[in-house]
Amino acid sequence: MAAAPLRAKTVYRPQARLEVFYTGGPAQLSDEGLLACACGDEVKVVEVASGRVLATLPGDSEPVTALAWSPSGQRLYTASRSLQQRAWDVAPLAAAGRETLDSSAAVGSAPDALPAAGAGGAAEAAPAAPLRAWRGHKGPVTDLITDASGGLLASAGADRAARVWDADGFFCTHVFHGHQGVVLRVLFHPKQLMLVSAGEDAEVRVWDLVDKSCVAMLKAHFSAVTSLSLSSDGWTLLSAARDKVAVLWDLRKYAKLATIPVHEAVEGAVIVPASAALPGMADPKRAAADATADRRAVYFATGGERGAVRLWRGDMGRCVYELHPGTAGASGASTAAATAPAAAGEELTGLALLPRGQGLLALTCDCRALFLRPAEVEGAAVLAPQPELIGNIDEVTDVRLVGPRGAPASVAVATNAPAIRLFDLATMACTATLRGHSEAVLALDALPARDGGAALLASGGKDRAVRLWDAASGACLAFGSGHAGAVAALAFARRGGGFLVSGGADRLLKVWDVKPHLAAAPAAQPAPAELRATAAVAAHDKDINAVAVAPNDSLVVTASQDRTAKVWQLPALVALHTLRGHRRGVWAATFSPVDQAVATASGDATVRLWALADGACLRTFEGHAASVLRIAFLSAGTQMVSAGADGLVKLWGVRSAECVATFDEHEGKVWAMDVGGEAESLLVTGGADARVAVWRDCTAADAAAAAAGAAEAAVMAQQLSNALQAEDFAAAAALAFELRQARRLLAVVDAALARGPKAAADILGSLVASLDAEQLKQCLEFCREWNTHSRHCHAAQATLQAVLRHHPPQALLAVPGVGALLDALAAYSQRHAARLDRLRRSTFLLDYTLAAMRARRKKVMRSAAHANGAPGDSAGTHAEHAKHAKVLGSELGSISKGARITGVGAKVKRKRKGLLGTE
Repeated sequence: MAAAPLRAKTVYRPQARLEVFYTGGPAQLSDEGLLACACGDEVKVVEVASGRVLATLPGDSEPVTALAWSPSGQRLYTASRSLQQRAWDVAPLAAAGRETLDSSAAVGSAPDALPAAGAGGAAEAAPAAPLRAWRGHKGPVTDLITDASGGLLASAGADRAARVWDADGFFCTHVFHGHQGVVLRVLFHPKQLMLVSAGEDAEVRVWDLVDKSCVAMLKAHFSAVTSLSLSSDGWTLLSAARDKVAVLWDLRKYAKLATIPVHEAVEGAVIVPASAALPGMADPKRAAADATADRRAVYFATGGERGAVRLWRGDMGRCVYELHPGTAGASGASTAAATAPAAAGEELTGLALLPRGQGLLALTCDCRALFLRPAEVEGAAVLAPQPELIGNIDEVTDVRLVGPRGAPASVAVATNAPAIRLFDLATMACTATLRGHSEAVLALDALPARDGGAALLASGGKDRAVRLWDAASGACLAFGSGHAGAVAALAFARRGGGFLVSGGADRLLKVWDVKPHLAAAPAAQPAPAELRATAAVAAHDKDINAVAVAPNDSLVVTASQDRTAKVWQLPALVALHTLRGHRRGVWAATFSPVDQAVATASGDATVRLWALADGACLRTFEGHAASVLRIAFLSAGTQMVSAGADGLVKLWGVRSAECVATFDEHEGKVWAMDVGGEAESLLVTGGADARVAVWRDCTAADAAAAAAGAAEAAVMAQQLSNALQAEDFAAAAALAFELRQARRLLAVVDAALARGPKAAADILGSLVASLDAEQLKQCLEFCREWNTHSRHCHAAQATLQAVLRHHPPQALLAVPGVGALLDALAAYSQRHAARLDRLRRSTFLLDYTLAAMRARRKKVMRSAAHANGAPGDSAGTHAEHAKHAKVLGSELGSISKGARITGVGAKVKRKRKGLLGTE
């Protein structure tokens, strides 16, 4: 069977993307499964069940400081550092988010994900403006909350005051002063008209909304109180502070029930109802029996600086369950005691109870939202993150497609963090987190799975280590040490993956033997083995930025900041060529899959192609406006794709050295890029904007669509021609609009105008009367185009007149972009009016000329009558008459010419009359 012809690629389109939707700060979950997150000065509303951003609420250029949902989920209240509070109507979003939160299916963490398998539908439209915006506090608002009915809204402020607002009228009903510091938290009593507040002064105050007074001041803390929570009956209050203790209060007596040392500064705490049945809690029936016997057990959960979620039994003062989400295994559970502080970014900043007590929501310092739900692993009850939404993956340093060759299933992403995350390509869900590096990971490379084996992943980081991972299980198989600086470049062997090449800041090029680990089962290795280096050489004078292995595993190329790239012979690492010519550091290098050539990308904004035979530069590719950071070959070496610091991805023809297409999806440097899939159909890019984009080759689909469109357009063009011949103007105009061809519609209008002014007005009126807003915009665009030419201005003016007669101003104002369209039409219409006015004025000169000629003719006729004289005149008199006759002949010649001019003048008058009528 003959091979399919090679098709050059022309179009890649984003299929899915990971973007920032949470930058830290407040985040609130609604009962409908919607998570409102602060993202700078904006608020992103995320659907938990799918991970999609449903709406973005615009900000006022100041960071968001507080959020609150109404009990019905129909409204969202926000506050920012500008002191402004806003109320938003989000009822359409609430309807879109009514999905159960206890779904066991993995969900994506891909905000604004484009339609993909499992990604769901399109995003909902965000409200353009809030229902109401107001200011009440003299300092930033630190907390917002609504009461159980949704009729009252409470706010805590940095001005040491707590305020209560009418949620419908947006006016202040109560102002409570008394705290000696910033008020951090407010909480409504579920059954009584009471408000509880806590602040930096370590005090908890209870306010009576009827008497508008403070009825109790609860003192037991010595630092800022960061959390308040009430039991379901409203009479047990939990307060937790940064003084590392949690206190339970009886609100009936305003007395302290228990003080529980939690041994960490608490940022979030919540009372857990007995019905939640979280790991470590007593059986719900037993808890109910204890409550009946007046031995009520109070459970609460805490989270803070240690990065652990801990469940406590308050009446006993002991921890009954502990989870470390940052260091959990595949099950997401750990019951070991936490004595060490959390790693950077893994501290918990908030904790809340999921709707209907289905688990806990934990917010981390590195902008993750963990939905912890009860699960069973190996017969033990645990809390597992299902799902984990990553609000900000941070600056992306490298990406690699992972899975079988030709059909990768996931993408590995390295960021400015020690962890490597794997995302499913279908749903963009975070499926695994690989932990082992102690500092940021800088480089990745993947070895595709073969013969039913697992795919391997190699990583190098600032901790000077090289690690080998099993991508399926997330287990670290081996590690290599020996580099004296950060490892910034990695490359597996292309045939079989028997070795791994690394380079970095220490300028060393190393070759590692990975054959013993290709078939190793992760379960059979209790600890990672140590990689053995088989060769090493001091390769460059400055940092090594990239390494690549030739398709036949005989050569390796290195790219360095010393402005050179070098080709080395394997396995002994013998230098063959030094490629010189770049004016700045070389960021990337790769071998052609078919030719004896290597391509390099540099900070001088160029890509160069070099011959391996002698190291000569064959071609230079110019087009980027900044450093070129990544390159890869496509289409059997006939094309290249490059990514640069200008945020652009460019597609090149290797033979022509011309840019075929430019793709713009990033807002910063594109540090990472990988190509894979069947026939290189997938392209993944990652950049400094904390965004990962998955692109798919749409060349064939676009070509097929273009061919189908051309065939359909040909059929419709013939139908339009037939309609014009049959004088079916309505059908012809409809086809012209569908074809979006101004020339075709112009033919219809000209045919209507040929029937006369009255008939044309009737025909055009019937054509434009039924146009919708989109067609009306298209019609005005066509008129704008025609109106730019004096030859077609009459058709434009006639069509415009019909539009203005049959569509009221309100309908025209609803057309998108109508202002710019009318401005363009008015400008050219004024020009045509001035031209017609000049033409009309010029015809008056002919009137004057003809009138003067008629007067002259009368004078000449009188002279002719005098020239005929009487019969008895003398010879002298006859000579004088002959002279007058000669003059008369010349005058009569002029008069004959004047007759012809008179005919022209009549024609001009008729033309002028027609112009005035058209005008």
